[in-house]
Amino acid sequence: MDLPDRPKRSNVFMDANLEAEGQTSDIELVRIRDISAGGAKVQGVAPDVGTRIILTRGRFTIPARVVWVGPTQFGVEFDKPINVDDVMKAAGPAKAPDKPVYASALTSDYPSQGRAAPRPSSPKPTDRRPLFGLRVAGSNR
Repeated sequence: MDLPDRPKRSNVFMDANLEAEGQTSDIELVRIRDISAGGAKVQGVAPDVGTRIILTRGRFTIPARVVWVGPTQFGVEFDKPINVDDVMKAAGPAKAPDKPVYASALTSDYPSQGRAAPRPSSPKPTDRRPLFGLRVAGSNR
């Protein structure tokens, strides 16, 4: 029995935004693990099979439908074929920092922050060579 030609898949590790149709919840940040012209394997919180979704990466908005769901990944079929190379070159979504930045961390040098530990003084460089292509004041080299 001859199997139909399956489009070439590219193993990738790229971020995208996912919005499930009919849900007013937040847009989810997901990771595309492999992609072809006709679909993709996605890592993230999986919508139910049959759910219509929109994947967004850079300037590309890709309507799709969830066709299978696993424990940590799910598969989507695109509504129409895409140019994989163009989508792979597109900029990924802006990400939130891995760790939250607290206002106290930004203002820990102010004397009113009694809880902040004093910073140890860093040793002063003894040579006056340029650092990272910059000249240190007073350097004649």
